[in-house]
Amino acid sequence: MLAIGSARRARNISSSINIPVFMYILGILLSPFLLLKPVIADEKIRYGISHWPPYSMTEQSQISGINYDVGLEMEKRLGVEFDIRVCPFKRCLLELESGALDLFSGVAKNADREKYMAYSSPPYSAVSVVFYVRNGEAGILKNYDDLYKLRVGYVAKSHYFDPFNKDETIPKVDVDKEQRLLPMLNSNRIDTYVGTDPNASYEVLTMGFKGKLEKAQYNPNVEVPLYFAMSRKSKHLAIIDHVGQVVQDMHDDGTMKRIHNKYQ
Repeated sequence: MLAIGSARRARNISSSINIPVFMYILGILLSPFLLLKPVIADEKIRYGISHWPPYSMTEQSQISGINYDVGLEMEKRLGVEFDIRVCPFKRCLLELESGALDLFSGVAKNADREKYMAYSSPPYSAVSVVFYVRNGEAGILKNYDDLYKLRVGYVAKSHYFDPFNKDETIPKVDVDKEQRLLPMLNSNRIDTYVGTDPNASYEVLTMGFKGKLEKAQYNPNVEVPLYFAMSRKSKHLAIIDHVGQVVQDMHDDGTMKRIHNKYQ
């Protein structure tokens, strides 16, 4: 009788379980492990890279740079595969806005971008804003007000610092990529240009302008954090928090620092 009673109680307990509720709870418990699978079931994540040494060098047979190496490590840690798309910075932003790209790196935050991009947290890197002038002319730019008297080159759609970003009274000349600014300055087509270190110093050295261009006396003392960001129209948007966790893990275990040191 004891065995029969136990069996009956077991059947009663089993029959009292609400199957839909049970499946819902099970889904919650398993969701962290299942989240990434649907993301990669049908296609790769389209990862945009813009030529911006030393963060990304795309004008040779093999792409390299900080953003490329971080992307490779992120692929492994997320268990996904990236389809790398090379595009100028301005076009990369337009493709993120339209949903033609999924993921981008080397991007600073601003209110306009946050309308169509979701940022991972924390930032994976940071750059400092600098101005370059021709060699021997560092004194023509001593403070912010001097910018009103100069033709200032900059990369279209880039975010440097406020109030410069929105200051329409400064005579600005925009280009699609930073590498165009160095010969323009050297040939007197502009008087100065704004860039960010370490990449600005890297370009002066590697493009043959060492001794021809130098940093201006004016230093805005602005550090710009750089993030991974995903298009809000991407079908893979759900992994953005996982991207941020991978970035944090790479900071914590020293991987991010090792990748940066490789290009310094």
